[in-house]
Amino acid sequence: MGYLFTYIAPLVFVLLITMIKEAVDDIGRFQKDKAMNNKKYEFLNPDGRWTMKTSAKLGVGDIIKVSQNERFPADCLLLYTTEKNGSVFIRTD
Repeated sequence: MGYLFTYIAPLVFVLLITMIKEAVDDIGRFQKDKAMNNKKYEFLNPDGRWTMKTSAKLGVGDIIKVSQNERFPADCLLLYTTEKNGSVFIRTD
């Protein structure tokens, strides 16, 4: 029984530490995802006015305006850029 404990105890300890580390990483990713989904972008309405919309509510075909050095959703297509004010116009896919 003593030999079995010396084999199982280190394995259980390592697995427990790994599970805790993964849980902490998952919580951090969840918080970052939540923050990115609540980020607001300038959105072009069908009537031609710019309004704010969260990235979680962006849909396929929406046109957003992104400023210089601003993060934006990964599934976007660049439509137009200018060096004058650093704005970028992007269509979501």
